[in-house]
Amino acid sequence: MKKILLFSILCCLGNVVFAQTYTLKNAHSHNDYEHQQPFYQAFGLGFGSIEADVYLQKDEIFVSHEAKDILPTHTFRKLYLEPILREASINPNGVRPFQLLIDLKTEGLSTLTALQKQLQPYRQYFDRKNNPNAIQIVVSGERPAPSTWAQFDEIFYFDGRDKETYPTDLQWRVPMISASFRDFSKWNGLGRLPANEYKRLETFVTKWHSAHKTVRFWGAPDNRTAYTTFIKLGMDWIGTDHLEQLSEYLQKLPNNLSLVKTTHEAYYPTFKSDGIQKKSKNVILLIGDGMGIAQMYAGFTGNKGDLNVFRMKQVGLSKTNSVDNFHTDSAAGATAMATGQKTNNRYLSVDTKGDSIATLPEVLNRYKIPSGVVVAEEITGATPAGFYAHQPERSWSSEIIKDLLKSPIKLAIGGGNTLISEAQKKANPTTLFLNDLSQLNPANPSKAIVLVQDSLVKPKQKGRGEYLSQAFDKAIVQLSTSKDGFFLMVEGSQIDHGGHANQLPFVVDEMIDFDKVIGKAMAFADKNGETTIIVTADHETGGLTLHDGNFNTGQLEGNFATPDHTGIPVMVFSYGPNSTLFQGFYENNTIFNKILQCFGKGK
Repeated sequence: MKKILLFSILCCLGNVVFAQTYTLKNAHSHNDYEHQQPFYQAFGLGFGSIEADVYLQKDEIFVSHEAKDILPTHTFRKLYLEPILREASINPNGVRPFQLLIDLKTEGLSTLTALQKQLQPYRQYFDRKNNPNAIQIVVSGERPAPSTWAQFDEIFYFDGRDKETYPTDLQWRVPMISASFRDFSKWNGLGRLPANEYKRLETFVTKWHSAHKTVRFWGAPDNRTAYTTFIKLGMDWIGTDHLEQLSEYLQKLPNNLSLVKTTHEAYYPTFKSDGIQKKSKNVILLIGDGMGIAQMYAGFTGNKGDLNVFRMKQVGLSKTNSVDNFHTDSAAGATAMATGQKTNNRYLSVDTKGDSIATLPEVLNRYKIPSGVVVAEEITGATPAGFYAHQPERSWSSEIIKDLLKSPIKLAIGGGNTLISEAQKKANPTTLFLNDLSQLNPANPSKAIVLVQDSLVKPKQKGRGEYLSQAFDKAIVQLSTSKDGFFLMVEGSQIDHGGHANQLPFVVDEMIDFDKVIGKAMAFADKNGETTIIVTADHETGGLTLHDGNFNTGQLEGNFATPDHTGIPVMVFSYGPNSTLFQGFYENNTIFNKILQCFGKGK
């Protein structure tokens, strides 16, 4: 049996917050007997409720949706009782507890009497009153009148109705209230449930929850949008005829739900230098690895409807494919922006033949313009390496480090404090090798490589803290000592990691952390007046779609199509002098030339 995943969600309805914990135990297998493997399929998936429609014919109980479709082999004993007994015989802890909803299709008294006779020898498996881990039988459909319930074994519970009343001494036998969804709404599960219909359903659910009853609807829509809505409503049982679809939805939901604990206030730009046509003294390129428009909007929603990057007015689209694939990896994506040439995936600033291509830091060094890279991963990661290394394989860390030592890059900040050997440090006496941001000194003009402790480049969710913002601040101070200006590339490295993991909370936390740096860059640009900011991505990761969200609370639900990169074009936002250069739709490698234009330089 698949492991059941537990998760908590907060469903926000206006100003009301309904807290509910959902698992596969909330899944109800509607008309279970019509599936290829009755009982076993739903039970094996971990469903908490299984439904069987039963008919009494000549002292035998059959399972079928309609009497005309009854098959001689489809008896309740064969399809449900025997599998339950088989599970009990092989499991030393007994059968996993679940709800067996038995819908009586023939006259209630006689059908339930026959069912009681069949189950009596095995009642210990169904004695929920004395064993909370027993299977709970709930009788629905043609239920006998409540006045007759006392004559039936206490293993039988009954499915209640909204308009029925039950004596106080029988309330315990009514654990659930069921109703037709169509009595409340004609919604088909697409688009938004009309507000007035939502309110009727909400009132019904709240009423019976206050009476400590679970709630089930039959005839309800059966798709992902409907599941999301039903969870918001707090419905206890989500029914389906598509077992695998609902199972996948519920199992993935913990990773597809995000509710940010802390948010940040976005910076209000002045726009004084935005779009003006004058030479840029500085250019800051901010690359969100794996950051598509969905990842951005997820961060926007998680930050309660605000994000620094969305305050920029100049917007473009970058086409990201590599030479040898519809979608790029980080190596080829970074190479395109760093060199102005597209190349094969996994290649770092070499062309398709393996020949080196000059990078932005190398070109700008000719004009005495220093460059820096700041990342939230190892400094040998594909994106930073694309700006200083020349290798045909992104995984060659030792060769990439050698290229970093030879590179004209003035400042490199990232993880990997064990990547450079003592012998390499001695062989490069003019380079400062540091392991803490506090050791940077703007008065010292030497090339500096700051390789911080691994704890500072782990995911935001695992305690990275404000490292990326602090590293950005230090880099700006260090590079601003240049009278000729500077180029700085900053990577939001782990947005990509969250996409590969298909974990929306991971993506949102990384996106919001990266956006803090974007705000800092915009503030610097406003103060400086000669700085161009470019925010883009190397590619999109995960094929993220967003199904639902709440700007008031920051709650968000999404879904991923793949654990890999996609070929979807990515956004380019820009701010400051010459920012209009980045409008429109263009190949990612043209960003290189646009940056040189900002500086007023040629290749």
